[in-house]
Amino acid sequence: MLVDQDAQTTPDGSAPAAPARRRGRPRALSREQVVDAATVIANEEGLDRLSFRALGAALGVAPMTVHRTIGGLDDLHAELVRRTVDEFTATFIWPEDWREVVRVFATTLRDLLVRHPLVLESHSSRAPLASSESDAVVATVVGALREAGLSPDEAMYAFFVVYDFVVGHTAVLVGRGDSEAGRPERHRLVGEVLGEHSYEVRFALGLDVLLGGIEARVGRGGAAAGA
Repeated sequence: MLVDQDAQTTPDGSAPAAPARRRGRPRALSREQVVDAATVIANEEGLDRLSFRALGAALGVAPMTVHRTIGGLDDLHAELVRRTVDEFTATFIWPEDWREVVRVFATTLRDLLVRHPLVLESHSSRAPLASSESDAVVATVVGALREAGLSPDEAMYAFFVVYDFVVGHTAVLVGRGDSEAGRPERHRLVGEVLGEHSYEVRFALGLDVLLGGIEARVGRGGAAAGA
């Protein structure tokens, strides 16, 4: 059937068939591109919103292209945590005094969890904050506590006490810090005593209290765990 190239219909009045589209190769992706996009989605919207469909939309490709590039979502979650934690642990500059070692660890971990909510969320619901560099961080802090005079058991438990304090404090901060309804000064006694509440002051004082407790333990020569 002949088609008038300048007309919108064929001679018999029917619409001409659309030319067949040539199917090209799917756009190639790197794992780095997928992890970068996943980091943004997880930090801004939460891990529950992270899906191949969401990643495909962000990267301009089909969801299966993302799947072929990165594998399963569990693997992606683990890689997000590993990469983010490794980037932060690379920033540690360790002082010599054990108190400052603990302080650097605590404040850097808090900064990590505040800046990257995906890490706190993953830790709370899926996995520990494991990475290729995290063992070295633990060894440094525990080693400093042992050099201060704690037994190996006490040094390890003291590390966990500090770690739990930071994770717990940050969870409260992230969950309530921007919520007017959750502001601590809304409670009558808090408002009467403090007026304005500061999470920064709260964190700094809590860390000082922990360090004071560890120092008192060191001053007594330590004690066997569980004694």
